[in-house]
Amino acid sequence: MYLRNPQFAGTFYPDDPQVLKEMIEGFLHQVIIPKLKVKPKALIVPHAGYIYSGIVAAYGYKTLMGFKYKRIVLLGPSHNFIFSGLAVSPNGKWFTPLGEVESEGISAFSKIRDVIESSNLIESSQIHEIEHSLEVQIPFLQVVLDNFKIVPILTGEVNTDTASFLINSILDENTLLIVSSDLSHYYSYEDAQKLDQVTIDAILNYDINALRTFGEACGITGIEILLKIAAQNKWQIKLLKAANSGDTSGLKDQVVGYASFVLYSEK
Repeated sequence: MYLRNPQFAGTFYPDDPQVLKEMIEGFLHQVIIPKLKVKPKALIVPHAGYIYSGIVAAYGYKTLMGFKYKRIVLLGPSHNFIFSGLAVSPNGKWFTPLGEVESEGISAFSKIRDVIESSNLIESSQIHEIEHSLEVQIPFLQVVLDNFKIVPILTGEVNTDTASFLINSILDENTLLIVSSDLSHYYSYEDAQKLDQVTIDAILNYDINALRTFGEACGITGIEILLKIAAQNKWQIKLLKAANSGDTSGLKDQVVGYASFVLYSEK
């Protein structure tokens, strides 16, 4: 069984359980948004250090409060490895200062076992071990939800049509898809706002071509996969909050952009 200890507690977020829980609850308390009448299908949320992007991420996680999920599919970029396909964390447990969460590996895709070998779906603890983009999402989930499993997936160089088919195959009424992505990186405050608005508009318009051509997001592959799933399932997309590290840290010479979106079905 794969046991993944927290790699970024004490850097990206507090390693003290009480401090961490209070920080997340504080973010959630600051967020005021209308409650969704329908259960969210997916989120796009940032993955920087909590002091920079935590309040923006909280807008997404606030929409989950009051709902229940059995499985969370976490989809994010690998910042440390170049590989082909989708890398799934093995079956096991992921630990954070707030406790443990059971993770599912390729077994989560058992319904489409016959196409896995030809789809570049791999299982790798190495690729996941030093990646922060998914780890930082789990404490938020532990605060707003109970009794869920995770399917952690990192994107490599992948055919997004194939990837969207694979991921869509494991989605159901009790499963939430979370795409982890920041937006532009290290531009001036004003330039970042302009670039991020292009990315945001592309997402809201399901415009994958504009996203790829003009947008800037480190999790662009995961976003593209999500947009294809959303279009197929006729999900609606709503922007909840956009900001950058200049808004949260006060330093505006080189900033990183963040945004939270929620996707849902009106059926």
